[in-house]
Amino acid sequence: MLRIAAIILFALLVAAACADDWPWGKYGLPPSDNPTCIPLKRTDWAEQYHVNMLAREKKPDLQLVFLGDSITMMWRSQSGYEGGTPVWEQYYAPRHAGNFGISGDRTEHILWRITEGGDLDGLNPKVLVLLIGINNLLQTQSKPADVAAGITTIVNYLKTKLPNTRILLLGDFPCWERPEHPHRQWVKDLNALIKPLGDKQRVWFLDLGDKFVEPDGTIIKEKLRDGLHLSEKGYWIWAEAMEPYLVDLLEHEGKGELWP
Repeated sequence: MLRIAAIILFALLVAAACADDWPWGKYGLPPSDNPTCIPLKRTDWAEQYHVNMLAREKKPDLQLVFLGDSITMMWRSQSGYEGGTPVWEQYYAPRHAGNFGISGDRTEHILWRITEGGDLDGLNPKVLVLLIGINNLLQTQSKPADVAAGITTIVNYLKTKLPNTRILLLGDFPCWERPEHPHRQWVKDLNALIKPLGDKQRVWFLDLGDKFVEPDGTIIKEKLRDGLHLSEKGYWIWAEAMEPYLVDLLEHEGKGELWP
């Protein structure tokens, strides 16, 4: 028994030492060797874009915040390809919304932005819309379970960082033309794993993926212009499908009966 107790004590001491060496502990992030859960700063073009984005978007009166990658970024005309600007101007500009999307971001980049990057410092929005994970699946081909762990880490931090904010967690959208493409299943598996995060107390999960898929399972360019990024029509579809849920979160604290 003494030997077992000594082993347990040693394991606890090792764990404590590892936690002390974990630089992200000051933000309450649990130690991890999963890259999707470890904050990572971008040092490419996105570094300067991030600075400019904060100067443009970060305002203390924001009531609605969108956080994500290129699919979020392209709500507004910033790269020359997106078609979401008219949709944004109709639905979200009047609501004092902020667009915190950066093309190419993965879960680890979002984690850096909301911790060291200070994206949310000083903000207290009513609702934050989070859409992230597709670049982990496509760029680094991380397993859905690993990506789900990264998203869980983000959500848990957001709940602490923004205690008065309701989080709308969106399921990743389907991609590529054919339904048999393996990435389609990766997205489905990821969404199934993050769905339980929606407790309807602080986090509401919403999967709008079927809105972009034809009855035969295909995806057309009229909705997703390159099989991944949305066209203007795609953004209208997203906004119109999300609107009743967003209204419920903004005006009724997510207590409506429309949630699945």
